[in-house]
Amino acid sequence: MSERCTVHIRAPSRSFSAGPGCRTLVMALVGASHSRQIEEQARKIRTLSDLPHGPEIISDLSLITPDDGPPLWQRVLRETSAAAACLPVYTVARTGEGRIDPSELLDVAVEQMEGGVGLLTIHPTPSREIQELAAGRLVPCTSRGGGLVIADAESRGWKEENAYLQILPQLTVHARRNRTVLSLGASYRSANIFDSGDDAQVAEISAQARLAREIGSQGVGVIIESPGHARPKDIKRLAVLLRATGVPIMPLGPIPTDTAIGQDHISSAIGATLLGLEGCAHILAAVTREEHTGGIPSVESTIEAVAAARVAARVIDLDQLDDDEPDLTVATARSSGRTCVVGKRSRGCERCAKACPL
Repeated sequence: MSERCTVHIRAPSRSFSAGPGCRTLVMALVGASHSRQIEEQARKIRTLSDLPHGPEIISDLSLITPDDGPPLWQRVLRETSAAAACLPVYTVARTGEGRIDPSELLDVAVEQMEGGVGLLTIHPTPSREIQELAAGRLVPCTSRGGGLVIADAESRGWKEENAYLQILPQLTVHARRNRTVLSLGASYRSANIFDSGDDAQVAEISAQARLAREIGSQGVGVIIESPGHARPKDIKRLAVLLRATGVPIMPLGPIPTDTAIGQDHISSAIGATLLGLEGCAHILAAVTREEHTGGIPSVESTIEAVAAARVAARVIDLDQLDDDEPDLTVATARSSGRTCVVGKRSRGCERCAKACPL
């Protein structure tokens, strides 16, 4: 693709545009691994809906389907103005050997698309060749969705195409019919800065680019997810590959240091900004401080993550769109009020007291 494309992600009352020349979007993450977590995740959705600068997209990462009541993605569509995102492979049934029935995977994906999901993440890149390249990594695979697809393919001895490739023609038809954007998941994203930019990751980005061209030629919006963990200099190198795809990018992080355990809402915001300054961050997934801790993100930490991602998005837009109007509003208020505290009616503040330079 020689020109960067724009996609339009549908929501209940509008659509959100993503890509070069568009404002950077923020996506919040919710999801339940057990039925006892459903109500807390529903409360998270309601809280996100009430935020004055909430996310444009809310992704349901649930590994279960509620026994009673709607799945979380339906709650997003009913209770918020955000677009809903899903990963079909998370809730499809699997055998003890990890096998997936491709027809059932298609049924789940179609149900979500027909139900109004605007962004659907799929994992069509796993292959024997890339898997062999990843074997020498510190961590061969860190993608949950990609890992499920890989486990299915390995259980069959890699004798068939992966489950998503088997249903991709039908999936594309339904995506076009329902105006659903397909997000090509990064099954081989790097789990640490040492695996970043290796042959497996480069091969996957090449596969994502090829699939994006095929899907895009069918009139379906498509984005690419990448790259995972990457040190700053590798973020710049990977940006060259990602820019060449001509497809909007949704960064997974990138997380530029492996040491920010418990603070990855900060590290991911930094990494997203670095990639965004290279023109390769169009939808920012709001990573919480619980990333890599094994804990379930709380309502409060999810709000914190959205706020951090929103700051990163602001910096990216300031650079890529030359959009300084919000900053001018703040600067003008500080100038006219003779105080750095925006909205304060009197001059000065308790911090500087009589030493206020304004």
